[in-house]
Amino acid sequence: MRLQDALLGVTKGARGWLKAWAKDFTDEEATEGGTAGLNPIAWQLGHVAATQDDVYCLFTGDQTIVPKTIRGICGTGCPAPTAETTYPPISELWMLLERTQDRLIGLIKRSSEADFDRPPLKENPFFHSMGQAIYEIALHENYHVGTVAALRKALGKTAIA
Repeated sequence: MRLQDALLGVTKGARGWLKAWAKDFTDEEATEGGTAGLNPIAWQLGHVAATQDDVYCLFTGDQTIVPKTIRGICGTGCPAPTAETTYPPISELWMLLERTQDRLIGLIKRSSEADFDRPPLKENPFFHSMGQAIYEIALHENYHVGTVAALRKALGKTAIA
């Protein structure tokens, strides 16, 4: 298996897991963190979009497509959400996730095997090569799938079978 195929697989696979565990949340549930104090699903989706977009931009130099309003409430290092935090509708967050995913998949598809060894355009404490960054952002998305599973339980939603 080529590295390109593996990176496409983990990237698409992580999104498949996120959709399976999070697709049935409603706008009414989107801002609830449950009694466990978990970040709500709207935050989880916005955060995954922002961090995936960060990786894309780190290696392309392109401008982000995640709005500042979402980055300000869901981006890396943002303040913890509160009951007053407002989010876009969940349908808009899913569309944003599709856009960030499409960009990252496009980057993977147009990259050569040597490109995956390329360092980021500016130094980053987490990511040292494009292949490593793409792999780890998929792991990061799957980490949030686990958080969504805990959130489902905290909100009394059924488990995914």
